[in-house]
Amino acid sequence: MERERHSSRNIHLDIFTDIHKYCTLARRDSYASAVLQPTVLLDEYWIFDVKRFLPAWRKPNWSRKTVRSGETPQSDSQTLASWIKKQIESEQYWFQSIELPGGIVTPGWSNPKTEKLPFFGLPHEMGGMRVLDIGHAEGFFSFEAERRGAREVVAIETYPPMIRKFNICRSAFGSSAQSFRASVYDLNPKTFGTFDLIFFFGVLYHLRHPLLALEKIHSVCTGTLLMQTATSGDASEPPKAEFHPSGVQSGPAEKPSYDPSCFWFPNIACCVAMLAHVGFQQIERLSPEAPVGAVFRAQAPLQAAGAPPDEFKAPWS
Repeated sequence: MERERHSSRNIHLDIFTDIHKYCTLARRDSYASAVLQPTVLLDEYWIFDVKRFLPAWRKPNWSRKTVRSGETPQSDSQTLASWIKKQIESEQYWFQSIELPGGIVTPGWSNPKTEKLPFFGLPHEMGGMRVLDIGHAEGFFSFEAERRGAREVVAIETYPPMIRKFNICRSAFGSSAQSFRASVYDLNPKTFGTFDLIFFFGVLYHLRHPLLALEKIHSVCTGTLLMQTATSGDASEPPKAEFHPSGVQSGPAEKPSYDPSCFWFPNIACCVAMLAHVGFQQIERLSPEAPVGAVFRAQAPLQAAGAPPDEFKAPWS
């Protein structure tokens, strides 16, 4: 019995060795994470679900893997561009219109390049920065940060279809930006590290607990926070916020829809007060002429270079 267990282990290790070699080649195409998935524990050894891996293993020229499970390119002659177009067309809804390589444009109803980027205060140069993009949607600002020189871009999102579409665009760009399925409430320096620059665009008013979210952001910010949010029409000085328990009408003007997740609409004074309350300093409003919501820049009180978490220390220790 013991001999059989050792034999089984050797087979598993041989498979793992071949898989590891394949993934080393696939990593340059940013598809390695889609190839392997730990699944079950057998004979006290981790083995991997090789069903989706085997088609690529048997045909080593297939270095591309789709973000949809179980799907691979139909032939070696299929180009990445045609694959990207197919993936884009298969998605029923796009929020952001993003210009991808090869003249491909995602069919989103919001164009962040013209409606948001000129007003959101992104530094022209981000060389060496560690950037966090909260609620990344299809990833426009993550890829823009990378284009401007960020050394690492970590993006988080709670909605799986957005993560899937982020990965489609990531494949088109050949990007190194990483998307994680996580909430703003999950932020902790032990698990995420700290960041030089944080994007918090179009998320605050969707949250049930906006102050808690800002506290979590403050805990991982050692540089600058850029925040954009929808606001109320109240221009008075006292901090106030509108609460919409059932949401509001949203979407493009020509095709509006109802969004039940739009809860809080603070006025400008309330935005500044909340940022100050959790500990941010040097709070300033940017681009009052911005066509979408209000934009703010705030600084962490203790400035330091962003750093990844300690991989040799358990996050709960």
